[in-house]
Amino acid sequence: MPSDSRSIDATQDAASEPLLSVRDLKLYFPTRDQGATVKAIDGVSFDVFAGETFGIIGESGSGKTTLGRALVSLLKPTAGTIRHAGTDLATLSAAQLRQERRHYQIVFQDPSAALNPRQTILDSVCEPLEIQGGLTRVERERRALEALSRVGIAAEYARRYPHMLSGGQKQRVNIARVLTLRPRLIVCDEVVAALDVSIRGDVLNLFAELQRDFGLTYVFITHDLSVVAHVSDRVAVTYLGRFVELGPTQAVSERPMHPYTEALMSAEPIPLPASMRTHKRIVLEGEIPSPIDPPSGCRFRTRCPHAQALCEQEEPAWRELRPSHWVACHFASTQGPPG
Repeated sequence: MPSDSRSIDATQDAASEPLLSVRDLKLYFPTRDQGATVKAIDGVSFDVFAGETFGIIGESGSGKTTLGRALVSLLKPTAGTIRHAGTDLATLSAAQLRQERRHYQIVFQDPSAALNPRQTILDSVCEPLEIQGGLTRVERERRALEALSRVGIAAEYARRYPHMLSGGQKQRVNIARVLTLRPRLIVCDEVVAALDVSIRGDVLNLFAELQRDFGLTYVFITHDLSVVAHVSDRVAVTYLGRFVELGPTQAVSERPMHPYTEALMSAEPIPLPASMRTHKRIVLEGEIPSPIDPPSGCRFRTRCPHAQALCEQEEPAWRELRPSHWVACHFASTQGPPG
């Protein structure tokens, strides 16, 4: 697929500048195996606009987390560009990048691993402000306590250590720590995956409240379709380092156009007895191929129930088949996936 065919039209007016703009992004990692290269992200392009929630879903190994880390400059791209409000990160000096990246933060999957067990909650939340500089200790603590209060953590917990809090409380602390920097965009990497089902809804509702109150923009990375449907305005489906479908969340979830998306949606649990379910789950054969040596043509063809000779010979074009709804499949149509 040519890189210039990967541009993504967003739902917003073309004249509005995206808060985050990614073009033909690639992240490759060398291995010790005779110079082999892992193509974790192999050419994706998309825009995220201020105030929206952009979801990214896919199986483990599809490159979701790698992409999220690159968006906040934790990983350096092999090729392509990442722009923060029009600023190309590759053009910034180390000092400039340090100042810029505070506006683009990330909340990690494991709330326990993200906190230093030897630091109190207050010290952990104050740490980003200490690194940023410019505030007295009293000012840092005041802002940290305000952030903790906003996410539902009482001041009495500030002098406690991480092991004294529940998983949900620790994730709220991680959210508070990000809020102290007053970011424009937050990458949420499987932020509820490690939490009990009973508290996932509370944390997702908290994200929605913070977005409304502070005008935040989110990139939500998850494998959980129910999370995507609950929080996202648009969603991109990723497979083996590339997007295979992108569009408004409702359109993608209710009328998927790519066979891989259709299979993901069919795997979503339905709280009904088997005899009352009206759809049949699509079971994909085999495992996701190695990103070291991805299949020729369409990368999904080795598991696709509708694959034909063309799928092996030619890479599918990135096409807009419905308004703002894009897909990379030779045989997709506005009626849905092939078959």
